[in-house]
Amino acid sequence: MTVLIIGGAHQGKAALARALYPALPLAENLHLRVREVLAAGRDPMALLDALRGHAVTCDEVGCGVVPIDRMDEAYREAVGRLCCALAAEADAVVRVTAGIPQYIKGDKPCI
Repeated sequence: MTVLIIGGAHQGKAALARALYPALPLAENLHLRVREVLAAGRDPMALLDALRGHAVTCDEVGCGVVPIDRMDEAYREAVGRLCCALAAEADAVVRVTAGIPQYIKGDKPCI
């Protein structure tokens, strides 16, 4: 099972992942991993295989004003494209606001 959990910074994504999907390994802060991969000159889409079978958390970085800096814009686009690819394959996609989950794809697990 693969789960993508998105939302703003400090909204309780990791805590929710641990509570609802305790059997899945947790891959936190996908947005930071994308920045590291881009800085190393690699393609962030290569992360997709390693994320399968995990509960993945990612801050939403695509909202707001478009960055002036081309690197920041490329970073934001790379995060969005990777999240889209992961969401397409995921069994569940959950958006978290103030610790409250909204299920975009899939059903709430029975705990």
